[in-house]
Amino acid sequence: MATEVSDASAETEGQSRMASVWETFEENRFSYLLIMPTLVFLVLLMWIPFLRGVWMTLYEWPFGGSPTWIGLENYASLLEWKPFYTAFKATLWFSLTTAFQLLVALVAALSVREISRFTKAITGIFLLAYTVPPLVTGTIWAYLLAPDLGPFFTLLTEWGVLSETIYWGTNGSASMAVITFVTTWTFWPFMFLILSASLQNIDEELYESAQIYGANRLQTFWNVTLPHMKSAILVAVSIRLIWNLTKVSQVLQLTNGGPGYDTSVLAVLLYRFAYGRGQMGVAYTVGLVLFVVTIGFVFVFIREFEKASEEATA
Repeated sequence: MATEVSDASAETEGQSRMASVWETFEENRFSYLLIMPTLVFLVLLMWIPFLRGVWMTLYEWPFGGSPTWIGLENYASLLEWKPFYTAFKATLWFSLTTAFQLLVALVAALSVREISRFTKAITGIFLLAYTVPPLVTGTIWAYLLAPDLGPFFTLLTEWGVLSETIYWGTNGSASMAVITFVTTWTFWPFMFLILSASLQNIDEELYESAQIYGANRLQTFWNVTLPHMKSAILVAVSIRLIWNLTKVSQVLQLTNGGPGYDTSVLAVLLYRFAYGRGQMGVAYTVGLVLFVVTIGFVFVFIREFEKASEEATA
């Protein structure tokens, strides 16, 4: 008898829950209709290709050829391949580009805020690098930093700053430093836009109160400016980190992933396997590793963003 009562209660609870879900759907039907095109777009153009890519990692899939099932062999061979770890290390180092971009953008945004005249002109100059396509920017810097032909090292040797030119393309650390510099110079204005917008939303009364209590510039920045910019910083870092880890154009222009595999970040390694060797299965395997690394980085920032949002609404 008790069992029958329990089953009836569970059935009634289930029916009421379904009724509640249907009622919620009826109330928000128009909103769901508006979201539907975006959901369809994401499924067709992102999730289906992604799942197909995961499936392709289980095959030996030559470009334009017939696939052969090999299971997890692509993963095993990749983990046994020493250049993969070199590329993985290069990817971790290259991710620090995001920190350099943030530092430059933060200094620039704070500087513009303190300037009372020609603010728009200075902001426009700062954004100039971001208006030029990355392909063009990489070409310009490849010429400027060319050891024998570029003006940078030519002038340094003529002025006696350097005894001889630096052939940075033959040294892994120097090549990575050049790529980091060029990428930072190209993309820091994106963060600058987000941080500048966030600075404009900070109430001036907070700075006036800090002055009344005798806070210096560093204390004002740490206790007033930075807490109000935290959400903007987390958003900018998350977006820029994803984009940085998937960049291949400037790396290929400046070093072509060399010397060896020292600057072949995972995105470049994927490009090499896909379009250089035609090994699509291995290429998607590298892409899946890159996806996991990117999600791992971004997950940390998402958690921090949620904490910042909770603190702001508390």
